[in-house]
Amino acid sequence: MKRIAILALALVPLATAPALAMDCGSMLETHSDMISKMTKASAEKRAALRRMAMSGYDNCVAGDTFNAEKFFKMIENSSK
Repeated sequence: MKRIAILALALVPLATAPALAMDCGSMLETHSDMISKMTKASAEKRAALRRMAMSGYDNCVAGDTFNAEKFFKMIENSSK
């Protein structure tokens, strides 16, 4: 029983490591600011991009940095 508890405690940092690799809040703030500066985009387009940013944030917080990065990159490509 002690072995299982020790093994479980040893695996906790591995499970949370991806979320720590990205600063989720900072990424959301950066991309929200980027979207706010898109004055030529329609309100609908900016709303869709904000939803995309929130999805990226949700993925990031859940530890899915792969999909979080995809969402944030799509926003960056839309701003060009």
